[in-house]
Formats: sequence, C-alpha cells, structure tokens
Amino acid sequence: MLNVFLDSLIETALLIPWLLGVHLLIGLFEVKKLNKLKSGKLLKGGLAPIIGTGVGLLPQCGFSVVASELYAGKYIYVGTLFAVFIATSDEAIPIMFGAGFTDPAVWLKLLELIGIKVLMALAAGYLLNLLFGKRKLNDDKQELAHVSEHGCCGHTLDGETADGQENGHAHDRDEHEHGHEHSGRGKAKRIFDVYFKHPLIHTAIITLFAFVITFALGTLIHFVGEENFNNFMSQNIWLQPLATMLIGIIPNCAASVMITELFVGGSLSLGAAIAGLAVNAGLGIAVLFKENKNLGNNFAILGGLIAFSEAVGYIITLIETLI
Repeated sequence: MLNVFLDSLIETALLIPWLLGVHLLIGLFEVKKLNKLKSGKLLKGGLAPIIGTGVGLLPQCGFSVVASELYAGKYIYVGTLFAVFIATSDEAIPIMFGAGFTDPAVWLKLLELIGIKVLMALAAGYLLNLLFGKRKLNDDKQELAHVSEHGCCGHTLDGETADGQENGHAHDRDEHEHGHEHSGRGKAKRIFDVYFKHPLIHTAIITLFAFVITFALGTLIHFVGEENFNNFMSQNIWLQPLATMLIGIIPNCAASVMITELFVGGSLSLGAAIAGLAVNAGLGIAVLFKENKNLGNNFAILGGLIAFSEAVGYIITLIETLI
C-alpha cells in the first residue's frame, strides 16, 4: 500500500506544472477576451457554433456556465449551447497533456478525443441552429452586459466579485486614503486576485481530486489485481459508455478527472471516454436548470445531450471492437 501511495503521489505531482500553466493561460483569456465574445454579432451569426466549440475546448467549465446564462437570456441559439456543452472536457485535456510527457501514447489518445469532440460539437451546433435557429434572440446589449461570468468554482471571469464589484477596488480605495504606498499594495492584490488566485485554487483542487482518484484506483487494482481489473473492464465494454455517462453527468470536476484517469490508464475505451466527457459540461447543466424557466426545454436539452453522447460513444465502441 505504501508503494501505491507513493506512486499516486509522484504521478499527481508531475501534473501540477501543466495544470497550473494551463489554468494561468485560461485565466488570462477569460479576463481579456470573454467580454468581446459576448458583446456582439459573433454569438448570433454563422460562426457561433465554431466559437462555442473553441471556448468549450478550453479546460475551464466556467464557459459552459456562461453559455447556459446566455441561452436562458436568449442571446445564443440552442445549437451554440450544445457546441459548448459537448466540447467542454473540464480537466481532461490538461491531465492528458501532462500525462503525455511520461507516456507518449497518451498524445494519440488526446488527439483522438479532441478531434471527435470537435466534430460532434460542430455537427450538433450547426444542425440544431439550422432546425431551431428561428427563435428570436435578445438584442439588449445593456442586459447582456449584466450576464454573470461565474467560473466553475463560483469565481467571476472578469475579476469581479459576486456582488458586481471589481476585486480589490474597494480595498484600493481604502488603501488610497492611507497613502500611495498602500495603494501600490492594493493594485498588487487586485492583480493577484484577477490573474493568479483562482488558477492556484483550481490547480490545488484538481490536484487533490487527481490524487484521491489515482490512489483509489491504485488501491482497487492492488487488491483485485491489474490483470483481473483490466479483464473485467474489457469484458464489460458495452456497459462502459453507459457507466461513464452516469459519471459524466455529475456536475463536478472530479467526474472528468475520474473518466480521464481510467482512459489514460487503458481501462476505458475511447467510445466510453467520449460518451462520458461529451455529456460532462461542468456546472453548465445545473445553471441551465436554475436560469432557464422552461423546464420542458431544459429536459429536452439534457436528454438530447445524453442521447447524442451515448450514440456516438457506442458507435465508436462498435468500431473499436471491429478493428
């Protein structure tokens, strides 16, 4: 058991630089670019599903939250919402990216995963916008500016607090009253809060999730036996997409971490990983039910997302068994 603990600790520690680096870059993108994406015709035009797919691929489920709020406010079509949801992989990409440096075979798995999810997101996005794109969208830019920008852990994507005040501004004003020396510290605090605080917290949370799940899987394999565990998973390959869907629908970062760890370790098929990660939209689904008052519409979106993810997952699983 000590070896399992140490192996899990080392494997998780190797992920930290990549997780932190990715989250710092995503944080910068969120602060600098998200308002521009929200502010105009791009969200309503022919490029909307492409934009939705692009931001969904970024390992930050906060974009699925924003997409749900924009859809509830009638600023985007349902196809664009689907594109974001399907493309969202939460922590799968940074975890696989880090694992690729110790196991080059993971790079191919990562490319397959991204490629299939992009095709799924674009296909669903354009088809649904074509079929249901007649819904009149809201053109009130003033209202659009008030759509919240909460990330996956409750932070805001533009450096604002939940009550709408910019992080550090009240603090800066207080410090300014005590002199310029203190105001400099206030600015430094705001920079830290906007660009570094959440990436550090999020990296710590995901690292903890990754360690717990890696250690749990390692313990299971230790007692069951690696060969027996792999045999069990391979013999139940047709249940894998259903199982991963049930895991992926859980609105928590740990769901994507668990699916990714099993996929990287070779215990899950590509079809099962696709089924679980395509339906995993972070807190997006939960926010959709909270913000969109049309429950029938919400259940239709959730049902469609599950059905499409499962269908593609089983098709890929069938192809894998025939090759």
